[in-house]
Parts: sequence; C-alpha cells; structure tokens
Amino acid sequence: MNENREKTLIELFRALDGIYGPNYECKYYPCHFYSQDCTFCYCPFYPCLIYDLGGELILTEDGYVWSCKGCNWVHEKENAEEIIYRLGSYPKQRLVEEDWFFFSRVLQEMIYGRELGVWVGKSYNLMPAILRGKECEEVDEVEFLAVTLEDFEIVDVRRISRVEDANSEIVIPLKIGGELYGIDNSGRKVMCKI
Repeated sequence: MNENREKTLIELFRALDGIYGPNYECKYYPCHFYSQDCTFCYCPFYPCLIYDLGGELILTEDGYVWSCKGCNWVHEKENAEEIIYRLGSYPKQRLVEEDWFFFSRVLQEMIYGRELGVWVGKSYNLMPAILRGKECEEVDEVEFLAVTLEDFEIVDVRRISRVEDANSEIVIPLKIGGELYGIDNSGRKVMCKI
C-alpha cells in the first residue's frame, strides 16, 4: 500500500471513530477556505478524476497527479458528514481491501445519485458522469484521456480517440482551458463547456 493511501485510511478511520471537524492548529489551515471542515485532509476518493468537483489532471516533474487545489467539496461540513455516514456503513477491513472503482462508485452515488460510469470491456468510462448536464456541441475529431492507476496512484496517462482503445484504463475527458473533450452518452464526439 502506498504511503498516501495509508495516510488516507488512517484519517478515514479517525473520522469514522468521531474525530473530525476544523483543525485550527494545522500550519496549512485554511488550505481551501476559512471555516473549512478538515475531517479529510487526504480525500478518501483520491484521485477522483471528476472535474465537476474542481480538481484537474496536471503534469509535474514527477509525472501526472490529480490536483485537488480547486476542490472544496470534501471540506464542506455536510459532505464530510455524508462521507462518514456512507463509508461508515462498511467494515473497516473492506475499506482497506477495496479498490479505486469501489470508492469511485460511492462518490458517484453521492454526487450524481447513482453510478454513471460504465464498463467498456476491461476499461471504465467516466465520461457519462463528467459530461452529463454540460452544454456540449458536436465536433469532427476528439481526443480524450486513458488513465492507468495502480494502488490509487496515477502511473500513466495517454490520449486516445476511441473508448475501445482503452486497455484496463479509466477514460475521462481531455480538459483544455474551460472545455472538456470526449464522447457523450449517445456516442457523439463533443466539446463541452465546464
């Protein structure tokens, strides 16, 4: 298990045991906004790969990471309480053993009311969730991203133009500025406004 995932689970278990709320003694407080809920410094859904929450994929000198700098969702009190309620309904051992897809399903159910991502062969297409409800227009050509995760870490990202070209990867739209490029539920190549 990687170090960040271990920290995430330790923090999650503390929250499930009733240790949560703002952390005024943290040298980074407030890292997102004043009066934020600090129950989850390390988000249990990281990397969520869902742009709707304010995160985005960035390339650093160490490789690709999912930046949560623009995400306040996990720090809003009502969301932290809902996370505790939802994840608290599972045995702790199951939370340790579950993979990214389990946590993604829980998150999608919280945000969208149900899981919207779909399996296409051995790959998981998150575009139906991310592009849902967006103002989109059809385009002639489109590329989007195939993300490889290992132990909750992004190990590879590549551009593809067909969902079927993904190979045991998570498929998400390509974000350029304020636009997302991908394929919508009806199979149309689209550019959508964020």
